[in-house]
Amino acid sequence: MPLTITAPEEFVTLRNGFTVLLPALQLAWRLEDRGCFLRVADDGVGLLVGPRRLVTDIDRQCIRVYRDELIALVRYECAAVQ
Repeated sequence: MPLTITAPEEFVTLRNGFTVLLPALQLAWRLEDRGCFLRVADDGVGLLVGPRRLVTDIDRQCIRVYRDELIALVRYECAAVQ
């Protein structure tokens, strides 16, 4: 089995020491710039992103990859607002 080496992900540290992957933060910014919302689902596990017409297939792929990071980011933003 060949060894696969990938570049390490870059992290960003926000207020109160919250750390998030830079690509996830950039994805959230791109979606919000387009007028999309990001919300944690009522079950606390899922992520709601919409409106659907503004979310591309590539966005959906990236959302799947960074779902946990995006959920943590939404929770962080909600806590910062309160």
